[in-house]
Amino acid sequence: MENKNTPKFLKDDSIIYLTVIIVLIVIFLIEGMYIYAGISSLILMGVAGLALKRQIQREKELKNYIINYTKNIENLSVNSFYYSPLPISIIGPMGKIFWFNNKFKELIDEENENIEFINDFIQNFPLKTLEDYKEGILSNIEIVETGKTFNVMYYKLEEGRFGDSVSYVCYWNENTAFANLKIKYNDERPIVSLIQIDNYDEISEKLDKGEKAAMTAEVEKILNRYASEMNGFVMRYDTSKFLMMFENKFLENLEANKFSMLEEVKCLKGGTDFNFTLSIGTGALAKNLTQHLEYAKGALDVALGRGGDQAVVKRMNSVKFYGGKSKAVEKRTKVKARIISYALRQIIDQSSNVLIMGHRVGDMDSLGASIGLYAIAKSRGKKPYIVLNTVNYALKNMYERMKKEDSHYIESVISTEAALNLVDQNTLVVVVDTHRPSYTEAPELLQKVDKIVLIDHHRRSEEYIENALLDYIEPYASSTCELVSEIVQYMEEHIKLTKFEADSLLAGIVVDTNSFTFKTGVRTFEAASFLRRNGADTVDVKELFNESLDSMKKKTEIIERSEIILDDVAVSYIDENSENSNVIAAQSADELLTIKGVKMSFVLVRNEDYINISARSSGTVNVQVIMEYLGGGGHLNMAGAQIPTQDMEEAKNKLYEAISHYKKESNDK
Repeated sequence: MENKNTPKFLKDDSIIYLTVIIVLIVIFLIEGMYIYAGISSLILMGVAGLALKRQIQREKELKNYIINYTKNIENLSVNSFYYSPLPISIIGPMGKIFWFNNKFKELIDEENENIEFINDFIQNFPLKTLEDYKEGILSNIEIVETGKTFNVMYYKLEEGRFGDSVSYVCYWNENTAFANLKIKYNDERPIVSLIQIDNYDEISEKLDKGEKAAMTAEVEKILNRYASEMNGFVMRYDTSKFLMMFENKFLENLEANKFSMLEEVKCLKGGTDFNFTLSIGTGALAKNLTQHLEYAKGALDVALGRGGDQAVVKRMNSVKFYGGKSKAVEKRTKVKARIISYALRQIIDQSSNVLIMGHRVGDMDSLGASIGLYAIAKSRGKKPYIVLNTVNYALKNMYERMKKEDSHYIESVISTEAALNLVDQNTLVVVVDTHRPSYTEAPELLQKVDKIVLIDHHRRSEEYIENALLDYIEPYASSTCELVSEIVQYMEEHIKLTKFEADSLLAGIVVDTNSFTFKTGVRTFEAASFLRRNGADTVDVKELFNESLDSMKKKTEIIERSEIILDDVAVSYIDENSENSNVIAAQSADELLTIKGVKMSFVLVRNEDYINISARSSGTVNVQVIMEYLGGGGHLNMAGAQIPTQDMEEAKNKLYEAISHYKKESNDK
C-alpha cells in the first residue's frame, strides 16, 4: 500500500535498477558473455552516477523542506502564544517585561501598555520566588486595577534566549471566582468566645438581688450589642458565663480595639461602687466547631490563669492577650485549696518517688516552696528530692541554714543528672514558682516523666507546661509559698512542719511581698499566721536576708544613678556582671518604688549572654504586660525579662519603647 504521507522527493527507486543491472552482470560473467558484462558495467556506472546526483538533489530538497516545515511550526507556535486564550508574558531580571501576548494585553489598560517592569503593574510581585526556583506556581497574584486574581505558572528559559540573563515564561491562570469564594468562606467562618464574669460571686455578696440582676442584665446587653454588630449571638449558659459566636471577619477589628467590651463592662458600677470584670477566651481558625470550642476553653483558662479582666485569642500556633490591666481578684473561698491538697496527696501516694524543682536562678520563694513540698512528700512516706544545680547569691543564706539543719535536707538536694537517673515510670515531678518549661531548673526532666504537678502564682503566659496531671495557678496569691502553706493546712492528715520548713515558707512569702508591702491579701496573713503557729520565727527569717556591706553600697550606687522618665517611671542599671547582681537589681527596684511619685521601677543588669530587667510596680500599673512586650513575664507588681544583647543602651531603648507602648495603649482606653 502506497504511503501517501511520504513526500515524493523522499522516495528512492534507483536501488531497483542497480539491483537488476548487478544481477545481469553476474549472469553474463557466468555465461562467459564478457562483452555484455562490460556494457552492463558501464550502464551500472551511469546509473550509479545518476543515483548519486539524485541523492545530492534529494538532500538539498530535504533541507529546504525541513526549513519550510520549521518555519511553519514556529509561525504556528508564535501565533498560538500570541492568540492564546491564556495570558502569557516573558519576564527577565528585575521584573523586566520582554514580551506579552494579546490576552495579557487585555489585562492592562492603555495607560500601562508601555510598562517595562512587572512591579510597575503589580506591586510586590514575588520576583524572589522566580529566582529561587526554576519552575512552579505563584498563587493568588492580584491585579488591583481589575480586581482579578491569578495563579501564575512559570518556568525558566535557557539563559540568553532574551538578553544576556535568565528569563521566565509566565502563564496567568485566572482564579478570581475561587479566591472570592475563599475570602467569603474565611470571612463567614464561625468564631467561638467563652465569656465569664470574674468576680461575680464576690460582688454578689455585696449587692442586693435587684442590683445584682440589673448589673448582670447590663453585661448581657453589652455582649448582645457586640454580637449583633458581628452577625452573631450570645447565649448565657450559667449565672455568670456566656457563649458568643460571630463571624471571623469581625475578629480583626475586635482585636484592633483591644476587646473594648472589657472596658465598657468595667464602667458598670453598682450602688456600692463595685464593678464587674470579664475574662474572654476566643478560639479562631480551627478545623471544626469542636476544635473551636477547645481553643476557646483553653484561651479562657489562660485568661483566668493570668488574673482575669482580659481577653485571650487562641489560634493553632499563637496566643494573643488583650487587657489585663487590673489586679487579680483574691478569691475568698478555700474550696480549691482543699481540692488541690486532696488530689496532690493521692498523686504522691501513687508515685514511686518525688522530684521537686523551681525555676532557673532560684529565689527564696521557689526554694521555700520546694522545702514545703518536701515536707508534704516526706509525710506521705516518700523519698523526695529537690533539683537545684547552682546556689546563687539569693539562696546562699538559706542553703547555709540548710547545712546546719538535719542532714537529710542537704542530702535531698540533687543535680539534673542525678534526677534523670532516678526517673522511672511512676516518678512524680512537682514544678513550683514557674509554669514555663524553658524556665525550669531541668527542662529535660519534663520530657522523661508522665506525672507532673504544677504550682505557681504567676500570671499565665503563652509558654506553658501543657501535660500537667494537676495544675494550681492562682495569680491572686502573693507567692508560691502561700499556696504551699495552704496545701499543707488542708492535707487530710495534719503535717507537723519543722521550724526550718516553716521559716523557709515564711521567707518565700516575705521576699515576694517585699515584707508584706505588695500583693498582700487576707489569705497571705492567714498563711503567715499558720506558719508562725508552726514555729516560724520572724527574726530568724530576717537573718536569711542579711547582706554584706558591699551589697548595700551597690544598692546605693544604683539608686544614685537612677533617672525618672515619663513622669512616674524610675530606671537604673548595673553594668558589671557579678554573682549577686540580679538579687541586688531586684532589691534596688523595690527601693526605687519608695521615691515619691514613682509608680513603676526598672533595673537593668548585665549577665553573661543577656541583659536582665527587674520590674516592680506600686499596683496601679501592670509591669507584667510591659515585660511581655520584651518576651518576659511575671505578675502585676513584679516581673522580669531577658533581652539578648550586651549593649546596655540598646536594652534601655527597648525598655523605653515597651513602656511608651504600654502607656499609649492605656491612654487610648
